[in-house]
Amino acid sequence: MIGQTISHYKILDKLGEGGMGVVYKAEDTKLDRMVALKFLPSHLATSEQDKARFIQEAKAASALNHPNVCTIHDIQEHDDQMFIVMEFVDGQTLRQKKDSMSFKQAVDIGIQVADGLAAAHEKGIVHRDIKPENIMIRKDGIAQIMDFGLAKLRASGSKITRLTKEGSTVGTAGYMSPEQVQGQDADHRSDIFSLGVLLYELLTGQLPFKGVHETALAYEIVNVDAPPMSSLKSEIDPNLDAIVLECLEKDPRERTQSTAQISLDLKRYRRESSKLKMSRITAARPVFQPSESYSTEAIPRVQSSKGLSKLPWIAAVLFFVGMATFAAMYFVRPTINTTLVRSSLLPPEESSYSGFKGGGQLALSPDGLKLAFVAKDSSGKNRLWVRSLNSLLALPLPGTEGASFPFWSPDNRFIGFFAAAKLKKIEATGGPPLTICDAPDGRGATWNRNGVIVCAPTWNAGLFQVPATGGVPAAITKLDTNRREQTHRWPYFLPDGKHVLYFSRSSGGGTESEADAIYVSSLDGKVNNRLFSASSNVAYASGYILFIRQSVVMAQSFDISSLAVMGEASPIAEQVSYSIGYNRGSFTVSDNGVFVYQTGATITGTLLEWFDLTGKKLNTIGERAVFGGGQLSRDENKLAISLFDPQTRNRDIWIYDLKRDVRTRFTFDQGVEDYPVWSPDGSRIIFCSDKRGHLDIYQKAVNGEGGDELLFESTFDKFPTDWSSDGRWLLYYTVGHPKTQSDVWVLPLVGDRKSIPAVQTEFEELDGQFSPDGKWISYISNESGRYEVYVRPFSESGGSPLLQSGIRAGKWQVSTTGVISSANIVPARWRRDGKALYYFSEDQKIMMAEVNTLNSSFEVGAVTPLFETQSKGVEWVTAIRSDGQRFLTVSSLDQTSSPLTLVLNWDEELKKK
Repeated sequence: MIGQTISHYKILDKLGEGGMGVVYKAEDTKLDRMVALKFLPSHLATSEQDKARFIQEAKAASALNHPNVCTIHDIQEHDDQMFIVMEFVDGQTLRQKKDSMSFKQAVDIGIQVADGLAAAHEKGIVHRDIKPENIMIRKDGIAQIMDFGLAKLRASGSKITRLTKEGSTVGTAGYMSPEQVQGQDADHRSDIFSLGVLLYELLTGQLPFKGVHETALAYEIVNVDAPPMSSLKSEIDPNLDAIVLECLEKDPRERTQSTAQISLDLKRYRRESSKLKMSRITAARPVFQPSESYSTEAIPRVQSSKGLSKLPWIAAVLFFVGMATFAAMYFVRPTINTTLVRSSLLPPEESSYSGFKGGGQLALSPDGLKLAFVAKDSSGKNRLWVRSLNSLLALPLPGTEGASFPFWSPDNRFIGFFAAAKLKKIEATGGPPLTICDAPDGRGATWNRNGVIVCAPTWNAGLFQVPATGGVPAAITKLDTNRREQTHRWPYFLPDGKHVLYFSRSSGGGTESEADAIYVSSLDGKVNNRLFSASSNVAYASGYILFIRQSVVMAQSFDISSLAVMGEASPIAEQVSYSIGYNRGSFTVSDNGVFVYQTGATITGTLLEWFDLTGKKLNTIGERAVFGGGQLSRDENKLAISLFDPQTRNRDIWIYDLKRDVRTRFTFDQGVEDYPVWSPDGSRIIFCSDKRGHLDIYQKAVNGEGGDELLFESTFDKFPTDWSSDGRWLLYYTVGHPKTQSDVWVLPLVGDRKSIPAVQTEFEELDGQFSPDGKWISYISNESGRYEVYVRPFSESGGSPLLQSGIRAGKWQVSTTGVISSANIVPARWRRDGKALYYFSEDQKIMMAEVNTLNSSFEVGAVTPLFETQSKGVEWVTAIRSDGQRFLTVSSLDQTSSPLTLVLNWDEELKKK
């Protein structure tokens, strides 16, 4: 094939071949760069299984964007032969390079490979064939992991096609894990074993297992422990030996549980083995001081991490005396100690506790020994951390970027959280996050001893229960329209595991409405009792319900046998941070007398901010508010967006005149009015309103004449999303259908106004958008197991829809790495010329996909990440300029400088009353 030009790739040389492909060096004549093309071997081209496996390799690797993973550009087919276009790596394989490497270089390569695998494991991808041949070392010393041909995409709660023949093994002899050798399922810990073999070989020059033939080698891998590396090379440090041997444990449960941890261990070894002579206590100070500083009443509180790092050694000695006293009093106590103890916990170094998504981002384990919290690191990203309260160390959990509202499993092993429109869980010791179910805009969850999770998967619905192992959520509470309930959220299991406390918000009243209340419900739906008025998240411990009232944490005595409150509530903490929009305070409590809270100002809203396509912040619109869904007018001079008023508890639509910087109210009814959509001429706005007990579709003139006109009513909630450029059609989606879940519909705005289903399957379809010429619609669907952007034809000439005549034409998937589908978020929008789609990816990046719609065909071109949003405080994108040059975002106000306050035996004062 050398010398041929395939598509726009001129093949220059053959680089190599293996069982799953032949690789050529080629010139990308379109972009003037060198690439590598990997072709499926011709003798395998007729196998659908191998084609599927080849496509799986491309999908797996293309989901990764990391300097230590080879970049995948595209996948194409030529003369019935499929090929992957990937980054051309100018260098040598680790097999070719390893004998000339120094000891220090070997450790550095091990760190890079661990970092690359950690990125893959965060995406749920297992490589399953880590070996020197699959690691390329570039000329600049950067290691890159190649060949995800044996990768297995791991997903919770969805069917995975096994692409390995039954009874066969995958991997390469000598580097396979015991579970691979035995033909068992292999998760990310299999890669950890293979990485251990690789490290062992790099550091000693020998493989840890040396069977003379494949059967003998397999026996050693499964049954024989590897000899310590120091027995082969006496100069190898025992600490390094321990790191590698822990990777080589036969039982996956006894291995190091994450490659991110291996990277941290190797970096720590490299640091300690240098000539800096740092002690372990000194090495721990950057993590603990100011990471999590404990101070007794006798030690002055430190208000900034910079000041803490400059304390003299005498303060450090006092600190450890205090910590020893703390441990003796609480964690290692031969007799019950009922002394009330208070202390302060500072965030990790160069990080801050996060109020991202409504505050309250902390959770104590049930045994009171660990604290899970969300912190913003030095790059501006929010992620989940875990700190043992009797330890000096807090550890970040890889793969939890964008996490919110953490909660614990009753056995203290797992942490649940919301991220990327999913409810997920992760082991507290680390590992890949596992998806439990979809949660478009989560508002809290709780976990009982029977493996049931009760969650609020979105902001405007009741509570649902789902198995902790994953599955489809089932409703246990429903909003009461007679009470004008807007949301049920912040569930909390009582000790019996059958009853759940939760918060119900209703419209009408003040900031803390009398209509708002704490309820107790049961899993079987037989109990749903109002307990008392409050506007807060809720917890139960030591016979008390804890909740927020006017920034004060209150404790209300509660009899769990009769499910009744007793007496009056008493204050236990003041000036606690509270988010009005989310009705959530920053506090958490364990089952055994540990209480943690954060002081700070009440969080009153978010900001509207413009960013350009490079991620540079341009300007802010108006004042802070609690924003909802919004859309720009066609001339882009005005913005219609919904705002939640914490005083009236209503959500109304307001219009911003962007040229004059003036805001005027557009709707005035009680309840929810949201999802505004502009008419093409800018004279009318269509929106949804719950004034009849469910979200129906209305329209109203922008000048206010004529009042609200009901366009369409049904029992399902409806969310308008786009108005065709000819003014004839409205796209909206419904939610709540028992069989088809969420569906995209077309409402004719002329004639009989009889709705037509545009996309209706057993999966969820959301957020339909017309292309500028009206011939196509984009939408979001989770048919692949996660939300992605798809495109379907709408009409042949921008006129009557094809679906009206019963034609169901093809569809095309635009995104490949997931999108966020959540309330108010703009998942995908067309550019004005119809040649690009912009979308908000699952890893919170603004992406641009080039598209070609000439000759009534649709083709997806290059997909380019524009900028990452989380580090900029962006919660969601609410509008995109039609030229794709500006993005209007809703950004959080992260008032998180205050340390946490830790209280032991918090209920002792209450017992004296």
